[in-house]
Amino acid sequence: MAPRNAFHVKCSFVLIVVVQILLSNGQLISKYQNPNACKDGSSSSDGSAEFFNSATLTCSPCSENSTVQQQSSDGLNCICRPGYRYLKNFGGKNVACEPCPNAVSADGWECVTCGSGTTEDPNTRQCTTCTDTQTISALRQIDGQLLNSGKEISCETCTGETQPNADQNQCDRCSYTLSLRALQSPPVTTQTCPCIAGDEIEINNICFPVRDALGTLDFSIPLENENAIRSVYLETNMQAAFFMCRYYSNITACQALANMCVLTMYAGGSSLSNIRNLVTACYLYARLSAEIPSSNLADNVKPDIFVGERNADDVLEDGSIETEWTMDPPMTFPFLASTYATDGTFLSFESINGGSLQLCEASDTILNAAFVFGTYYSHSCQIPALSLWDEVKYPLKFYEIYLLYTSTTSGSQETIHLIPNLIRNYRDRDDNLANQDTIKDWQLVTRFFLVDNFATKTVAGQVAPHVRYAKSITLTVSLLPDTSEGRISVPYFDIEYDDISRERAEAGESVQVDFKVSYEMSQSEFKENFQIAIGTISSLGVVYAGFRTYVWSRRAGRITIDFPTLANLVFFLCGTLSNCFFVVTYGIAFYFFIFYKRQNVVYLVHLDGKDYENWYIIFVSAFALKLVALLHMIIMQCSADIFLVDWERPKGQPPLPHPGAGGAGGDTASTPKRQKSSVSIWRTYFVANEWNEIQTKRKINRVLQIFMVLFFLVVVGFEDTTTKDPDGTVNKGSDVYLAEQSPMFRMALACTVYLLVAVVQVIFFVFIYERFITDDIREFVDLCSMSNISVFVMANGEFGYYIHGRSVHGRSDVGMREMCDMIKREEEDLVGQRGLVPNTEPQTFLMALPKRLRQKYETVYMPVQLENASAATRGDQARMIGRDKSIDAYGTLNRFFCAFIDHSLRDIDYVVKEKTFLEKVLDTEFLELSDQGIFYNDNGHSFDNVLFYGNEMMLIIFDTLFFCVVDYMFTDYVLAGILTYLVSELMCLVRDVGGKKNLAKKTLVDERFLI
Repeated sequence: MAPRNAFHVKCSFVLIVVVQILLSNGQLISKYQNPNACKDGSSSSDGSAEFFNSATLTCSPCSENSTVQQQSSDGLNCICRPGYRYLKNFGGKNVACEPCPNAVSADGWECVTCGSGTTEDPNTRQCTTCTDTQTISALRQIDGQLLNSGKEISCETCTGETQPNADQNQCDRCSYTLSLRALQSPPVTTQTCPCIAGDEIEINNICFPVRDALGTLDFSIPLENENAIRSVYLETNMQAAFFMCRYYSNITACQALANMCVLTMYAGGSSLSNIRNLVTACYLYARLSAEIPSSNLADNVKPDIFVGERNADDVLEDGSIETEWTMDPPMTFPFLASTYATDGTFLSFESINGGSLQLCEASDTILNAAFVFGTYYSHSCQIPALSLWDEVKYPLKFYEIYLLYTSTTSGSQETIHLIPNLIRNYRDRDDNLANQDTIKDWQLVTRFFLVDNFATKTVAGQVAPHVRYAKSITLTVSLLPDTSEGRISVPYFDIEYDDISRERAEAGESVQVDFKVSYEMSQSEFKENFQIAIGTISSLGVVYAGFRTYVWSRRAGRITIDFPTLANLVFFLCGTLSNCFFVVTYGIAFYFFIFYKRQNVVYLVHLDGKDYENWYIIFVSAFALKLVALLHMIIMQCSADIFLVDWERPKGQPPLPHPGAGGAGGDTASTPKRQKSSVSIWRTYFVANEWNEIQTKRKINRVLQIFMVLFFLVVVGFEDTTTKDPDGTVNKGSDVYLAEQSPMFRMALACTVYLLVAVVQVIFFVFIYERFITDDIREFVDLCSMSNISVFVMANGEFGYYIHGRSVHGRSDVGMREMCDMIKREEEDLVGQRGLVPNTEPQTFLMALPKRLRQKYETVYMPVQLENASAATRGDQARMIGRDKSIDAYGTLNRFFCAFIDHSLRDIDYVVKEKTFLEKVLDTEFLELSDQGIFYNDNGHSFDNVLFYGNEMMLIIFDTLFFCVVDYMFTDYVLAGILTYLVSELMCLVRDVGGKKNLAKKTLVDERFLI
């Protein structure tokens, strides 16, 4: 058996595997075989027994055939068969045996005979224990001398070539020391265990021959928050591990040295250059390749802990993993971890399910969700720092992760692929944090640990003053570019360590740890399509905004490009670009949401990185631009010129002349005579109040809109589908892992639900509610007809909307009975039609107005406004004068507009036409105006363009964008709904207040009469 020392291979081997290195992939791809494939030498047909080489994960043959050597009980070494003794035993295949004529000693190094009280066991070929329970079976005395001649088993004190064991209950031969002496040239014949002064050095109870000086050894352990500390473990074992690996090819010692390199965070890397002229564990590890004899290198005793044969980007972009990953049915990553003890002993292959790599505690269902393919996993928690010192709960173990898959190129052979690791705390030979830079500068490694509460001890047997732990572990999985077959490149673990002192832990501090799984894909195609979509649609939007600016300039009477024209160009650009950005961002979010959730073979993962940031910027820009466009719309509506034309004549006076009466000319409106009027103003006030009420009327019910959206998103549970995992079910149970919410998916779902609810409301309102219940817009037109009042709206300087409200009865300032009689006559078709043109129905028109009409309007209106503005600071007398001038101006404008509508002005007239199809589509007018305006027949309510009612699409898109922006900030649909409703009410309030002031100002109706 192998000697019992710090590098003795412990008997705890759970799973044995066979790995065949594929040279073409730089020792990253290996063949996975049945663990029983290693021949144990028990059968005569085995030829040569095999042991499991934990450095290469392969079965290696013993140095002699199965009649001489066999596999050890743990499978990690070759041992002599019963009846043979060791000539040398350095582990692995570095074993030599010779036959004994009789029995073999218990340690396997001596040929002995069984004395009195013991017999030879025919199976083990060793002497049985003494029958006397007060004695022990011993070959030598305590001082090392044979008890009897002929090497008879007896009991004595340890002498000569023996030394006490750790428990001081038996004498053990100092076999390593004696073997090392025998291998020297010339061999050292001293057969005592104490080291020879001047010729040998004692390291870990083993006498090593004095060789070339290793230099100044660095036994420090790096810390993130404090200076490095000296490790008693490195100080005790580092030299011995190097010597045993370097000169005697001990696999366990090589593994131990590799672990020490890992403990120093791979300081210096695999370079042979020292850091600060100090010899580190990684430096000694790097010397192995340069100094181990080539014959021993062939035995692969040195584990590869650096992935250094290719650049990191080449390794991580490798597409050799042949599995086709699917989301339906869901697949999990079959990861295997090869684990190693601190002293280099290979422990086992184990699955990493059940939270093996996660320091946070949770149910297995939640912990195992990390490895469901396609699930963006994130699990964070606070751990009491003091618990990290529990070496039973958090033992220091080292992990190498492999992905198990079936290789079709190897005849459906189960294959394992090494998963590299990126240690963020790694420092290169220049003491720089190289793994913080670009991928080409990364140093990938194979081995890592979770908690180090052992190597940070500065005094043997005492509590470690610091503990290091994996603060953050992220598994990154990337889809192969240009493939739709569900193939992935090599995943990798991104690990960052932190540390905490014992003092802080005892003060009650906790540490934050997290474990994440993220997915990536090549976004070059998306980036190209995104740029094309944004560029193309935005270009069309710019063209359309320019066209709308041209239409506005014509309607406003702007001959040249001036500042107002440029300002409106900016505002129109905000509106059109907002719509363009909204269409693109919503389309992208909807595409990723639907196709990510519904894909079978994986070809799409969540958008991330710079392209996701660009998407988010465009999305927020859409909201900001829409806000500017909405404010511009409100300002334009609150500054439109509105006048209520009263057709009612005083009782006892003839009505105004009808169109074509002649004789009035331009003097009808320009020479008013002040006289006491018997016409009531209350009809005008009533129409003004009704106009004021419909200014903020919308086609949707805002309360119902928010309620239904939240009902579907939160109550029904559609919100649960926006997680970054393949599961698209609603109302997931509390025992199911809920992946991180995707802002993009939430935006896609919220927009879809919000728009669908709004569209359903609009359809119901337009086709059912307005048709069968009430239509406030058209009822307002009817009210104008019954009130004998027309509405003249100039939205722009030379463009506006006209509601012809002239009563077919000639007057409306009548009593109740007369009013009922007039309604009855109209129902019985005993009067003419209400239309502007005789014998026609249309009462609403778009107006392209001549310049002279606008000039006449401003000639009368502007002095009044200037007088009112100055009167506000000059006292009551000035306000009385301003009031009288307003009354006179109202009468003048009323007579002027009545004359214009009746064609009673010689130099200002209009015609009524139908718009061409192209004019209707483009919402413009192609005819140039001179002194004659044009009234275009419309759809019956074109004037709602100066109301919220006619701009519902803009309002819905704004509400949708605001809802999504709030949800993006707080990830809370309920809060988003509440704030959206409040902002919608605020916009209505602003429009209502501004519209009321504008109505009072432009119609010359006292604001006190507007309710």
